[in-house]
Amino acid sequence: MNKIYIEPLASERKYRDLSRLGRELKIPITECFLELKVTMPDGKVAHHHKQRSHSWVRNGYNVLTCIMMAINYNDATYGPGFLNLRATNGTIQKRAGAIIYGYNDPDWESTGCGYMAAAGSLNNGIVVGSGVAAESFEDYALQTQIAHGTGAGQLSYAQCEAPVKSYDAGTKTYTCVWNRYLNNNSVGDVTVNEVGLIMSCNTNYGYRGMVSRDKLAASVVVASAGQLKVSYTFSVVFPA
Repeated sequence: MNKIYIEPLASERKYRDLSRLGRELKIPITECFLELKVTMPDGKVAHHHKQRSHSWVRNGYNVLTCIMMAINYNDATYGPGFLNLRATNGTIQKRAGAIIYGYNDPDWESTGCGYMAAAGSLNNGIVVGSGVAAESFEDYALQTQIAHGTGAGQLSYAQCEAPVKSYDAGTKTYTCVWNRYLNNNSVGDVTVNEVGLIMSCNTNYGYRGMVSRDKLAASVVVASAGQLKVSYTFSVVFPA
């Protein structure tokens, strides 16, 4: 089947207007797209859709704020006006230091850092769930995360692939794509209703948090022996 773009026309127009204004005012506008593709063992595509990822949560903005302003994330309270990370287990993570720091961290694209999750790991990178709760700015975890494994209702998470980076000199657009494959090695269908992105900010101290949660408009079913590919595409248009 062909890929379907499901962003509502009204909101798509607004996003394009925002991007155009960003170019005119020379203020870089970051855009993010989420794509899910289900492939069967015979190679047939059972589902393929693309949408905008517009559900960045408080954790994501806290990370951005701390980096842009070069300030510490040392508040003990999580919520409006406070800077820290809330882990997927609900723990408030704070430290009198940079939100992204680690003298042992080799680089952002090393396994365990940033979005580069190891095979079977749900600690960072792209994760999926079956929860149907509406999106909230205060989300810090998927409602019902799908576990790694081969049992009923589980998916086998492959290692996140190395990011695919490119630059279009004509449009001055820098793009990065993160992909992760999840295999259904169980005997039944697995239904995906939500997708999350977890950033590992500091491997020395184990600081990580979910920065985005997208509730899908419709369920995506991964049949037994099927494979799900989830992609996040980020792009930034530079002013020059």
